[in-house]
Amino acid sequence: MSTARIQSLPHLSPGEVSLLDLAADDPRDVVSLSDKEALILQLYNQIQELELEKALLEQDLEPASGDNPDEQLAMAERELLEARATYTVRRKAISTVLMTDPTLKAVHLKAASPAERALLPLVNRRDVLSLTHENLISAHNATLRQLSNLEVQNLQLHQKNQELVRQLLESTKDDSSWRKALDDDDLKAQLDHLEADRKKSKSRWEVMKSIASAIVVGSGVNWAEDDGLTALVLDGSDD
Repeated sequence: MSTARIQSLPHLSPGEVSLLDLAADDPRDVVSLSDKEALILQLYNQIQELELEKALLEQDLEPASGDNPDEQLAMAERELLEARATYTVRRKAISTVLMTDPTLKAVHLKAASPAERALLPLVNRRDVLSLTHENLISAHNATLRQLSNLEVQNLQLHQKNQELVRQLLESTKDDSSWRKALDDDDLKAQLDHLEADRKKSKSRWEVMKSIASAIVVGSGVNWAEDDGLTALVLDGSDD
């Protein structure tokens, strides 16, 4: 693993870079097949496709009931999917059985034919890739957890920043000269937004206070003898 490789991926740890190197394409993964072997594999794949088509055609479909074509189509699709799934499971089971014997011979160094002996490096490579995949998944999940925690922290800091800006506005609302010294455009935008919200809240409060004052005056209550009502009616402050 070269230093240049690590520097090109600064967001990854050296261990994760090593895992990526292990998972990279390797010329040893390519198996050279003779024309006869390639033809056998091609014919085998064709046989599997024909077997699948045969299994689908032999599937006993339930007689359609009702006159709704959509329901009939959905039922037919479901039955075909079930038939395909059943055939796929059976095919995988057979393939696993067929692969087990030559794989065991290759692992235990009892392979007799050249094809069986060629399996050993491929089996080793498969195991390495499986282990690499498992470790990369773990690293990926750890990164997602770290990202989630950082997003929560960022949200908390943003809320704290908004609160500090609100306090700053409250403490300096009579002196706006400090705004000209700000160089942070984001902070200026937040200040403008909070100032607009404050003005809207103040406007709503003034309307509610005026309505309440008018109700008290029009009710005929002797509000002059009540300090609270007097303060409400005569309060002309702008705060």
